[in-house]
Amino acid sequence: MFGVPNSINFETKRLMVRDIEMSDKEEIYALYSDPNVMQFDNSSGFQSLEETEQFIAQIQNPYVDDGSIRWAIVQKQTGDLIGTCGFRNWDRHSQHAEIGGNISSKYWRKGYATELLPKLIEYGFNHLQLNKIHAYTLTKNKAVLRLLKNYNFKKEGILRQYYRLDQGYEDVVIFGKLKSDEW
Repeated sequence: MFGVPNSINFETKRLMVRDIEMSDKEEIYALYSDPNVMQFDNSSGFQSLEETEQFIAQIQNPYVDDGSIRWAIVQKQTGDLIGTCGFRNWDRHSQHAEIGGNISSKYWRKGYATELLPKLIEYGFNHLQLNKIHAYTLTKNKAVLRLLKNYNFKKEGILRQYYRLDQGYEDVVIFGKLKSDEW
C-alpha cells in the first residue's frame, strides 16, 4: 500500500511527468548547475556529469532512498526536460511528505509550476495516500510563496537561518496542506 511506485507518467495541458532516466543526465546536470535555480536550493548542485549519474542511479533505486521520489518534467510540445519534481522526507507511517521541484530558469514565468502543482497534490493525496503535504521555501522566493498561497497551503511557521547558502544563512517558511483542506 505504501510502496514506491514502479513508474510514473501523467500529463497536464503542456507538460508530461515521467521517471528520470540515465539518458536525461545532461539536462539534469544543466538544471542542477544553473546558478539561478540553485540560489533557491539548499544543495550545492552538481559539479560534474558523474555526480549527476550518481543522483539518477540513487533515485532509480528505491532501496537506496525510499523516502524520496523525483520525476522529470518534460515540455510536451518540444520533448525538452525542463525540470524535476516530486516528494521527499516521505513518512509512510504518519502519511506526510515534502513536495518540491526545480524548473530551469529559461522556463520561469511561463506558468508551468502553476499548471503542475494541482496534479502533484492530487498524486500525493490519492496515490501516495498522504494525509499532509508540506513545502519549505526561502522567504525570498516570492514566486513559490505566491504559488503555495494560491493553492491554499497554510503557513505553519518560519525556521530562522535554516538553510546555509553561498550568501549566508537564510530563513525558510514552512507551508502545509491537509487532505481534508480544500484543494
